[in-house]
Amino acid sequence: MKNLAKAFTVTVVLLTALIFSVFAGGKSDGAGGAVPSQAPTVQKVNIGVHGNGGGAGLAAVAMERGFFAEAGIDPQVVIVESGPVEMAAMRADNPSLDIGYIGPGVAWNPIDSSGNSLSFVFFDNLGNSERLVARKGAFKDSNGNGKYDQQEIFDGLKGKSIYLELGTTPGGWLKNLLTVINAGKAAQDQLWMQCEDAAYLAGYRAPNSNSANRVQVINYANANIGAGMATASESNRVDIALAFEPVPSTILNTNKEIEMVADISILPKEMVFPATFVANSKWLSNNPELVQKFINALYKAAVWRAQNPDEAMTMAEKLCQKPAGTFNASSYYFPTGAEYKEWFSNSNAAGYGYMRSLYQGQLPNVPAGANPKTFERAVDFSFMLKAIAQ
Repeated sequence: MKNLAKAFTVTVVLLTALIFSVFAGGKSDGAGGAVPSQAPTVQKVNIGVHGNGGGAGLAAVAMERGFFAEAGIDPQVVIVESGPVEMAAMRADNPSLDIGYIGPGVAWNPIDSSGNSLSFVFFDNLGNSERLVARKGAFKDSNGNGKYDQQEIFDGLKGKSIYLELGTTPGGWLKNLLTVINAGKAAQDQLWMQCEDAAYLAGYRAPNSNSANRVQVINYANANIGAGMATASESNRVDIALAFEPVPSTILNTNKEIEMVADISILPKEMVFPATFVANSKWLSNNPELVQKFINALYKAAVWRAQNPDEAMTMAEKLCQKPAGTFNASSYYFPTGAEYKEWFSNSNAAGYGYMRSLYQGQLPNVPAGANPKTFERAVDFSFMLKAIAQ
């Protein structure tokens, strides 16, 4: 997929040398003088985050609240607009990223054992970042209940084109949506997908060939969807799109011809996948102490964020250089400290349940011929569990 993402690096300058004057009670140099304390070691970590509230929130909080500084970490933050670019940087032979936030759309990468391996290392949030948006009139509220139900979404998508950025979370979201709205219908009546990108349809088998039931999936950069929906030219206009934040919120706030059709609430719980942090496996094995300090800081940021979600979004906006009010905390569910403890108290707890759903959902996306990792090999929450236990 053509890389339309733009990335820029935000370098956080930390104070790398602290000078303390030690008076009475300080260490002696043997001649009655005081020995200055050693400056703490500061280590750089290359972090990938996404340009939205969920993707940038933890890093922004850890920086602004001083959790990284306390841990002696100098974060080199790269903000990307989509996951595929980030995964390429992290899986390169000479990776430019050590660790980073990802949405579910590229979560097959830590499951793939080929090439330079990655691992899931931190559970971030449950996202409600994706929105199905459309031009008013494309969908009809037939029963007048003020929302679009499954059958109304089915009718609205039937025979239409939908625009989204393949390789990102909306790609998997659409497949899950079709599974839900096709449920209970005979195969010959179900909607089916057509897409020029063969990789997106790998392993997919259309239930019928009736062109009236076709949903044409068009690969379109998430960042360009707003402009596509605003254009006056009907021939080039985007009428139905599946976008991730902050794009849908911006569209809904600025284009009165567009409305929200559905969000994550249309999907059952087992199709709600978490966003996570993943890391280069070699970086993990070569720097265990640094990794633990980093995850400790990340966990402190997560606990603070759950208590101060709106302020966390403001910090994320500042990091991403976005206008105030761009990010909305309601687009995400941020676990509290108590929930982290409960969700990961044992292998059958809720957090691991969400991770297994993510694993099973992304397993088919591992490239053909590759040997997928087991769940236990793909998920390394050992550092997170230590952070939670502190």
